[in-house]
Amino acid sequence: MKFIQFIVLSFFIFGCSQSANVEPTYLTEKVKYPSKNILGFENLFGGGLIAQKDIEIFGVLHFPDNYNSLKKYPAVVASHGSSNWRAHHLKYLEKMRQAGFIVFAMHPFDSRNVDSTVGNQINVTSETVIYDMAMSLNLLWDDPRIDNAKIYAAGWSLGGTATLFNGWVPLQNSINKSGASFAGYLMWYPGCLALPDLNQWDKDLMQIYIGEEDNWTPPQPCKDLVSDINKQGGNANIELYPNSFHSFDGPQPLRLIPEAYSWAECKLKLNADTKKVYDPQNRSLDFSDPKLRRTAYESCAVKGEVMAGASPEYKNAAYEHLTELLSKLD
Repeated sequence: MKFIQFIVLSFFIFGCSQSANVEPTYLTEKVKYPSKNILGFENLFGGGLIAQKDIEIFGVLHFPDNYNSLKKYPAVVASHGSSNWRAHHLKYLEKMRQAGFIVFAMHPFDSRNVDSTVGNQINVTSETVIYDMAMSLNLLWDDPRIDNAKIYAAGWSLGGTATLFNGWVPLQNSINKSGASFAGYLMWYPGCLALPDLNQWDKDLMQIYIGEEDNWTPPQPCKDLVSDINKQGGNANIELYPNSFHSFDGPQPLRLIPEAYSWAECKLKLNADTKKVYDPQNRSLDFSDPKLRRTAYESCAVKGEVMAGASPEYKNAAYEHLTELLSKLD
């Protein structure tokens, strides 16, 4: 893999519009690598995966201040949510970088010339971002600059869902390099939806931050999952913020997001044998065909009800929690 080195502006990354006159401050590196566009969770496995066409995507490595090329650094692979990279995501990435981590910011949307999946969820599927994240891990696993015992996954909303599923052991066995896995998983309001009926999860740290009133990616399935993982000897934790909604840590005030789907009434599952998503109450639904998938979504997901925006009380709570946590991960 040929790396292209260059300097970019502050901690802001490709896909985020910033002033071209800002002085560059630290080393970054744009990296191109192969991935696929995946439709249907079963196509992350075996012959279904092989049949998917390879495409080229990119991410950007953000190096700590005073980077020393002779050292190995811990790393975080991070992915944004359905509205691409936003200011509050970047604040976290900068905190990680200042804590001494190499941060690999994925660009699943910019790589595909997509701005947003809000109200769509098909132009870049969750399966695609899951696969992008696994390929990011594989890319970095043998990089001599990175301590591969300390590569963490992180993500917000859609990116949080990708982070979560990268912790499912059958998926790791399917697409990760031999012996490769993340050392932990950091998730902000992930979609704990269509969870596998086989609770076989990585036993490394899983940390979830979510608002108790979130009706975009509801918290109850995440709470149940944390309980199930810990019953099986895992290390899952969830920070629940009262009276807080999706993007409780974001810059925008609380507001209605009319195009977003509320998944609060969806009871989807993932068949661990077939690897297909299904609805126990309507098994005729098909999530692997673009047109039928939208129909399947709309059988339980509802537009016009989603609230999202900053919590006055808890806006900085997850950031402060992460600040303490990072010192334990390095």
